[in-house]
Amino acid sequence: MSFIGQFPARLDSKNRVFMPAGFRRILQQSGQQTLVVRKDFFEDCLVVYPASRWEEEIARVRARLNRFDGNQQMVYRKLVSEAQEVQLDSNGRLLLPKQMLERVGIDQDVLFVGMEQNIEIWSMKTVGQEGCQVFLSDEEFAESLKQFMTE
Repeated sequence: MSFIGQFPARLDSKNRVFMPAGFRRILQQSGQQTLVVRKDFFEDCLVVYPASRWEEEIARVRARLNRFDGNQQMVYRKLVSEAQEVQLDSNGRLLLPKQMLERVGIDQDVLFVGMEQNIEIWSMKTVGQEGCQVFLSDEEFAESLKQFMTE
């Protein structure tokens, strides 16, 4: 599965949003209708994982987890307890949990961002803010990529 691209969308009054057609097609072809959504670890956006990808991520964490270390147990608890399973409905819509939307400042207009293995959902207000550090400018991207690839 490889989700790429950016797609604007709008939540309806029931907090449902249409999954971009290309993303829906990838999910349908892979037989993935169950998704897992959680707040991103570092940014104010939601991250949507196909259930199989989420299980791979959790397995990697669990493999390193020491259940006798209280701090690691709390990290694991936060990781899994703040995630929720969601389903695409028959129309290709995703019902997003209200408390997650509020936590990341999403109210109506969103931007789906394909991140290869998962999908990010951003508030258009966040993305459109002056000085927003979510996306690099073309110049910053070129310079960062150059540095990243030559190190």
